[in-house]
Amino acid sequence: MSGEVVLEVEDLAVEFRSPHGVVPAVDGLSYTVTAGRTLAIVGESGCGKTVSSLAVMDLLGPTAKVTRGSIRFRGTELLGMRPKERRAVAGDHVAMVFQDALAALNPVHTVGYQLTESLRVRRGLSRADARRRAIELLDLVKVPRAVDRIRDHPHQFSGGMRQRVMIAAALAMDPEVLIADEPTTALDVTVQAQILRLLAEIQAERQMGLVLITHDLGVVATVADDVTVMYAGRAVEQATAGDMFAAPGHPYTRALLRAVPSLGGQAGEPDRGRRRLAVIPGRPPRPGEITTGCPFQPRCDAAIDVCATDDPPVVLLPGYRTSRCHVAREVMSVAAGRVDEAGAADE
Repeated sequence: MSGEVVLEVEDLAVEFRSPHGVVPAVDGLSYTVTAGRTLAIVGESGCGKTVSSLAVMDLLGPTAKVTRGSIRFRGTELLGMRPKERRAVAGDHVAMVFQDALAALNPVHTVGYQLTESLRVRRGLSRADARRRAIELLDLVKVPRAVDRIRDHPHQFSGGMRQRVMIAAALAMDPEVLIADEPTTALDVTVQAQILRLLAEIQAERQMGLVLITHDLGVVATVADDVTVMYAGRAVEQATAGDMFAAPGHPYTRALLRAVPSLGGQAGEPDRGRRRLAVIPGRPPRPGEITTGCPFQPRCDAAIDVCATDDPPVVLLPGYRTSRCHVAREVMSVAAGRVDEAGAADE
């Protein structure tokens, strides 16, 4: 039912063991996924977006482990479950569309075999019934001539069609939560728009909770209801998409919006004519590199002295939004003022 919380992640921490020691990848991440709504998880590469989702799916490799936190599906704790029980939940109720469709699909098996395998193993369907269901799934994701293409191998599909096959495979068990990891990477803008529209149509029809992992704020603006902005393994801002674009409450979010190409001025600012595209100076910290203060402080244009020494607090902002920042209220106030200036200039 729309509006119900279906997935809750609370204080999740994930670390990797390496020859150089323990490397933290996710540090205290929390978010909720609601039926019928899209949560976008945004951030630069390496910030922990995909790792946190693999932890939800219990797909972390042997060198990684969850060190603390909670993952609950409809109130049932998943961490600590026996592997067979956990796989049943992940396979039947929570599904994932992986970033690289060509790598995720087995090149030596037909698309039909890969779609019907889970239907036969998990649902106990006969070969004929599984094939009919696989054709229905390909039709659902708008693969032309599904009855013929089911016999083709992954390399015989274009990038956009392979992504549709991955979505079909994820929908096979009728999940209540779908995690889409960079589903439009390496696709041209036309195909990208088609995939996003397809996900939105399926979500609206099934009232799924959708988690969209991306670094593309244009995609976020198109489809997201809620946004979690991640930096260095943490959620630094959480808000509705409308609130975040109107007045970001964290310097990192503001910097990301400034870096979005625009025909007018920078996002959230009045148009002042042509200008160089803004960039975020420096580089993201390596996992475990920042031990004191705010991880974004070395790159932040709003940093104050306390940012270098004290861990930033989680600040509750108007509209039930949060920002992990010492100067969150000042940042949001400045951003809101720029939006007001832009509106006055338009009038």
